[in-house]
Amino acid sequence: MDSVQLVPPPAVNWKKNLFVIWLSQFLAMVGFGCCMPFIPLLLKENLHIENDKLVGIYTSIYYLASMLSLCVATSVWGILADRFGRKIMLLRASYAAAIFYPMLAFAPNFWVLASIRFVCSFFSGTVNPAQTLLIATTPKEKHGFVLGVLSTGVSSGNMLGYLLGGIIVDRFGYTTGFLSCGAIYMVSALLVHIFAKDDFSVALAKKQRQTNKFKFKDVATPAVLWMMVMFLLIGISTRLIQPYMAMLVKEVHGLKGAAFWTGIVSSASSVGGFLSGLCLGWLCDRFAPRKLLLPLLIVGGVFTAAMAYSFDIAMLIVTKFFAAFAGGGIKPVLQLMLTKLTRPELRGTYFGWSGSLNTAGGIVCSLLGGSLFLFTDVRGVYMAAALILLIMIPLMIPMVLAIRKEYFSNPENKGKKLEI
Repeated sequence: MDSVQLVPPPAVNWKKNLFVIWLSQFLAMVGFGCCMPFIPLLLKENLHIENDKLVGIYTSIYYLASMLSLCVATSVWGILADRFGRKIMLLRASYAAAIFYPMLAFAPNFWVLASIRFVCSFFSGTVNPAQTLLIATTPKEKHGFVLGVLSTGVSSGNMLGYLLGGIIVDRFGYTTGFLSCGAIYMVSALLVHIFAKDDFSVALAKKQRQTNKFKFKDVATPAVLWMMVMFLLIGISTRLIQPYMAMLVKEVHGLKGAAFWTGIVSSASSVGGFLSGLCLGWLCDRFAPRKLLLPLLIVGGVFTAAMAYSFDIAMLIVTKFFAAFAGGGIKPVLQLMLTKLTRPELRGTYFGWSGSLNTAGGIVCSLLGGSLFLFTDVRGVYMAAALILLIMIPLMIPMVLAIRKEYFSNPENKGKKLEI
């Protein structure tokens, strides 16, 4: 009986899985975009917090509650994914989002709103488990392709979600936006539940853990730790500006129509991310991903700085597009580098770490964003995000040196080109 249990499950049709998971994440991001970009406006208009600086501080606290919860949860769920399977982790996140996001619409005050978001973040967060499931069920030579394609689903879903959310909020109010978010997440969850496949075997995973007992120092190598630093910094840069798009739109365009134009600008961002996913998914399977990281950091830093100095809505749309094109590729490139460097049986753990460090960046920027907002303004927050991207450029040197040393210390890689 034991020998039967240890037979690997049938191989998954990775192309079908890619389509199902792409569609599920497209819908998840549509749902997310229906409500999340408009939190500063909700605070002002629904919860009647009038002072702009107070709105900025409360927005930072709201996102801090989310990031604290998600930071701890991502590593926990990543470890559990290596023990119990990847699909169940994606289902947990999808169903949780479908249940908890609509509850935000009925929060009577800010502190209830932040508390619900804390609980929601612990159980939701679909992109990381979706990436882990795809990588686990896809041939190694197609990893760059599937990560790139998945990022197009995330970006295009955001694009439609922000546009749809801007229209819904503008015409029907914030409650309808949050309820729409929950309904769309439920459809996304059902798609994964019915059609997505996982070739994970709990018995095999248990056997591997008993056979290969890894010490922390063997798992957290210098190359991995440098990559985690990069995940932390990209998390800070990306999430530092995320809560303040609506406020930058108001600064550039004015309050009238701010919700609608926030949706438009955010949609331009998603178009940039969509095209980035298409290009990088193709390039990453043909070139070493480290060679793509430098130009992405340069372009991302320059155009994020240009966003800070936008003088009209047209310039903001254009600069956001190019910043998103570059920024949307940085995390998938780092994820692919991590995949090429690490053991397949610990992939959920590694992706959990990277997700937690990326989210920890959100914790840092929630504190940093509120402080910057007090001493500068929303444009100063965007300049700080650009500087962080540019600081990542010199940090590539020790990271690549550590990767090179670790890669060629493996006897299997003697005489090979550095593929990372």
